[in-house]
Amino acid sequence: MTTLAVLLVLVGLFGLLASLIPTHQVCKIPDHQHNGWLLLLSMIIMFIFGYLGYLWVLLGHPTTPIDIIISAVFCGGGGFVWLVTKMSRETIFKLKKTIKEKHYQAHHDQLTGLPNRNQFYEDIDNLIATKGMTFSCLMMDLNDFKMINDTFGHAEGDHVLQVVAQRITNVIPKNAISARLGGDEMTVVLPSTLAEDAIAIAQSIQDELLKEILCEEHALIIGVSIGIAQYPRDGESRKAIMKNADTAMYHAKNSHEHYQVYSTYLA
Repeated sequence: MTTLAVLLVLVGLFGLLASLIPTHQVCKIPDHQHNGWLLLLSMIIMFIFGYLGYLWVLLGHPTTPIDIIISAVFCGGGGFVWLVTKMSRETIFKLKKTIKEKHYQAHHDQLTGLPNRNQFYEDIDNLIATKGMTFSCLMMDLNDFKMINDTFGHAEGDHVLQVVAQRITNVIPKNAISARLGGDEMTVVLPSTLAEDAIAIAQSIQDELLKEILCEEHALIIGVSIGIAQYPRDGESRKAIMKNADTAMYHAKNSHEHYQVYSTYLA
C-alpha cells in the first residue's frame, strides 16, 4: 500500500512540476493578469513542498486506506493543475496570435503587405509628436496605371502593384515608413531626412521602377511621379505635409518630371 500511495503522490508531484513551465510562460506575457499568474506560480511551488512533505510522512509510518485516498486526491490535484495551466497557456497564446493577426490585417494592405492608410497616419503622427523631428514625405503615383488595368485586367494590375511595393521596400532605408494609401498611390516617409537628401531616395525608387515588369508575357515599364515635402518646413501637421507633398507630386506628373520638391510657388 505504501508503494501505491507513493506512486500516486509522485504522479501528482510530476504534474505540479510540469505545470511550472506553462505558468512561467504565461507570467512572461506583459499586461496579462500578471500578478494573478505570479500568485498561481507561487502557490504551485508551495504545493510542491507540501507534496514532498506528505511523501516524507508516507515513508515514515504504515500506510492506511485513508492515506491511499489522500494520495489519490494529491494525484488528481497535480494532474488537474497541469491540465488547466497547459490549456490556459495554449488558449492565451492562440488569442494573442489572433489579436496580432487582426491588428496586422487592420493596419496593412492585404494586396501588397505594406502598411495601410490608418497605420501610416499613426506612424506619421508619432513622428510629428517627437520633439525636434525632421522628416521628408514622398507621395507617389504610378504613371498610366489605369491603362494597365484596362488593357490586361485588374489581376495583372494587382500583380504590378505587388512588384512595385516590393521594389520600393527594397530600395528605401530600413528606418523609412512606407504605405499604400489606396489605388496606385503610395507614400514613403524618411525620418531625420531633409528634402534635398530625399531626392537621392526618390531617384533610386524611380530607377528601380523603370526596370521591366512581366505582365501577360509583355514587358512593362512603370514610371512614377514623386512629390517631396519636408516637415516642418512645408507643413506642421500631417494634413498639411501630405497635402503639400501631393501638390508637388501632381506638379511632377503634369510636367512629366520624375520628382518635384515642394515650394510655395507650386501652391
